[in-house]
Amino acid sequence: MAFKDSWNKWEPIAGYGWESTWRPLADENFHLGLGFTAGVTARDNWNYIPLPVLLPLASVGYGPATFQMTYIPGTYNNGNVYFAWMRFQF
Repeated sequence: MAFKDSWNKWEPIAGYGWESTWRPLADENFHLGLGFTAGVTARDNWNYIPLPVLLPLASVGYGPATFQMTYIPGTYNNGNVYFAWMRFQF
């Protein structure tokens, strides 16, 4: 996937996500997940040099729709990004 960073520059990211899921309610369609994502990204301000990433992954979903999210840690006034997206499974 690709997204625009805080300087409005495109940042591609590709990788693998692993997630363990639980169905804590009697309704089998509702599910929670925890895992990680590992991949490679490239930033404009680092001359698009490939950078490895290893980030936590969490999700909440119902049926084929899942809301996934990760947290990108940073330093004071630099980083600390909550990143989220929707996934639909066919």
